[in-house]
Amino acid sequence: MGKNLITERMILKSISQEDRVFIFSEFSDSKITKYLYDQEPLTDIKQADAIIQTYTHPEYEGLYRWILVRKTDKRKMGTCGFHCFNKEEGTIEIGYDLQEEFWGNGYMQEALKEIIGYGMEKMMLKQIYAHIYFGNEKSIAVSEKLGFIKSQEVYNCTLGNKDYLHHIYFWDCSNLKLGKNRKTAHNTSGENRL
Repeated sequence: MGKNLITERMILKSISQEDRVFIFSEFSDSKITKYLYDQEPLTDIKQADAIIQTYTHPEYEGLYRWILVRKTDKRKMGTCGFHCFNKEEGTIEIGYDLQEEFWGNGYMQEALKEIIGYGMEKMMLKQIYAHIYFGNEKSIAVSEKLGFIKSQEVYNCTLGNKDYLHHIYFWDCSNLKLGKNRKTAHNTSGENRL
């Protein structure tokens, strides 16, 4: 379980049981789950409880999920986090989702910068991966703006007897150091990556 993080416009609140109604609403929304092919949309609030339990159980090291809460009105807008942590190799996967009414305002990019910084500083990550469905242009754009690089590999997810191909993007932390206030990260050549 992670700690709360703060950005300019948001509190990234570590997921807890008090978020069960929001998590159910988020992951039963067809616009949000359209590109989430690792699980069917939620149909019962107990499924939200199971998601929360996964991210809050102490034995699941390296699993973090934060709720994006806008500071101005305390609105919960989406989630972001880490999963599939390989401590020995220093690798992890990143995932994120945002309610449609908040798209196009830079909220997710701001949140991801913060959690990437957390991963680099606190978890000593070497690489962060994002598996993004081929048709998810908005997610591809967010990852590329952050400096994720598309690998030549693809990932196939099968759900309901249908295959869904995903691009694999990666962020190489080993040659980067985080800039002040997590506004930029620089590789050894000084090129802006965040």
